[in-house]
Amino acid sequence: MHEILNISDNEISSLLSQQTISPQYPWATNDLQEIEKFFKFIILELERKSHVKSRVEWGHYGSGYASFVDAWLYRESADFDAKYRPTHGKSYAGLVVLLSRLSPYFVLLEGEKSWDGNGGSSYLPQFDAIDAFQTLSVAELAEQVQPILEGHGLIRLSHSMLDEPLNPKFHVPTVLTDRAFTLFDAFFYWED
Repeated sequence: MHEILNISDNEISSLLSQQTISPQYPWATNDLQEIEKFFKFIILELERKSHVKSRVEWGHYGSGYASFVDAWLYRESADFDAKYRPTHGKSYAGLVVLLSRLSPYFVLLEGEKSWDGNGGSSYLPQFDAIDAFQTLSVAELAEQVQPILEGHGLIRLSHSMLDEPLNPKFHVPTVLTDRAFTLFDAFFYWED
């Protein structure tokens, strides 16, 4: 069954203009700091209830504008070991929660990060990674995290819901895709 997300062209236009599209708090405030404060509270709760650590990208990847907050949740345990293991430093698979800054929607995917004293490497959010879990412990964490997020009024979008082509009149200012734009790009874009 293919679920349809009812979203108007006006709402898509608002998203692409960095305007919120929800009447519920905190998006109704259209205040980025208020929205981030809300997300910080939720992420602390996720860490506490799911016994995970987090690395969260609040700063738009250092430049430009990201329409989402990229929260990466992991445990420093063997069941979260990354497929790629560097000779030095740490490397883990983790659950990526992309939280829309402009709406109550989120998606879940898997991503790996590696780091040491000299820097690190990381995934970039990709449409094809949504709901595609390779690591059992990450899939299980997704099942724990989803009801906590939904308890705060957030709504999970699936890969199939976001796989609707956008009207060609819309151009999405994103570096996260090299294919025709879909609803994913309207909600989760990064303009570098």
